[in-house]
Amino acid sequence: MIKKLCITVLISAFMINLSALAKESKNMTKQEIADKNLEILFNITTKNNNGPDKDFMDILQKYIFGEVFTVGDLDIKTRELLTVTSLTVMQTLPQLKAHINGALNAGNTPIEIRETIYQCAPFIGFPKTLNAISVFNEVIKERGLEKELKSTKTTNENNRYKKGYEIQNPMYGDEILQNMKGLPDDMGSDVARYLTEVCFGDFYTREGLDLKTRELMTIAILTTTGNTGVLKSHIKGNLKAGNSIETITAAIIQVMPYVGFPNSFAALKTVKDVMNEGEKENKLQSLNDYQKTIMFPIGNKNDAYAKYFIGQSYIAPISTEQVKIYNVTFEPKCRNNWHIHKAKSGGGQMLIAVGGRGYYQEWGKEPIEMKPGDVINIPANVKHWHGAAPDSWFSHLAVEIDGIETSNEWLEPVTDKEYNKLK
Repeated sequence: MIKKLCITVLISAFMINLSALAKESKNMTKQEIADKNLEILFNITTKNNNGPDKDFMDILQKYIFGEVFTVGDLDIKTRELLTVTSLTVMQTLPQLKAHINGALNAGNTPIEIRETIYQCAPFIGFPKTLNAISVFNEVIKERGLEKELKSTKTTNENNRYKKGYEIQNPMYGDEILQNMKGLPDDMGSDVARYLTEVCFGDFYTREGLDLKTRELMTIAILTTTGNTGVLKSHIKGNLKAGNSIETITAAIIQVMPYVGFPNSFAALKTVKDVMNEGEKENKLQSLNDYQKTIMFPIGNKNDAYAKYFIGQSYIAPISTEQVKIYNVTFEPKCRNNWHIHKAKSGGGQMLIAVGGRGYYQEWGKEPIEMKPGDVINIPANVKHWHGAAPDSWFSHLAVEIDGIETSNEWLEPVTDKEYNKLK
């Protein structure tokens, strides 16, 4: 009981110290930050650099421990696990040994570090993983920590496929099975089953690391190998597992000093690709959902007039004979430029709100909020703009009013400063 209490007190004191360090780091130079991190991890500082490669070590230590360690909200334990992962993949065993010690000094348990190394096996193969395990066992023996290790397997031969599938399917579906179809003698099905049983059934189910951490370590693995195709899939898997895009980005930057800039840039570009795809999917989904709320079609992108809009608008012809009527739809924050419907006599435009929430404003006057059923009669030769509210889609019917010598004059955009005054 006393031993457990002492351990709890020591861990609490250690975490309080790390929290204080994070706050203190905001007012420290990169050398001071590097020294603090080096002292925690390796019980050294930059002042220990007295060898023939002092200049190189100064660059390395300030860059890794004084700069990269400040990017993102990763704690020092996670940073060291990511580093152990990357060094395992690269098979830089002397550095791996140092960082296994560093990971222990940062507060990781022997089981957490061992599981981090095990997690590499499905991605880099068993021989390289065995090399890293040998280094790990050497450190554990030197530090007398053998008794802290235990089996963490949770599956057996009868349930490993089922348990693996329960993890794999929600995040990745049957993508691999579909990709492997068509191989001779249906061997693709065997390969897909191995992935489910081994990668997810034998490794992902183990205790010691939760799913979020395992997926984050996989980001480090794939950034190091440079396999951006698989990385893209696992970025999406990370998001489903609960890691934020900020955490994923920080993890890639954390291994940047070990894998180099080219692989890191490629990985970060993949993050951006996933982000862009997500934005398009969300926008499309929102558009489809919004369409269900209005009776008129949204139509196609309003490309012909795109240069006169901020944001994306859509247009659908409702009537092209007798009276011309178009349904114009604006995504949230979209608005058209200031403009004038010119006419010698007659002319102008009528707006009838049919969906969402938007605004109409005449030059020199206050904006008018528009909701379904509201009608705005725009006289000819009046400078104005109209568009969506910041938080809502908006659709209105635009009715053209006949006149003599009619034309449209497009003017300057509605500035963000003007628009952001809206609610």
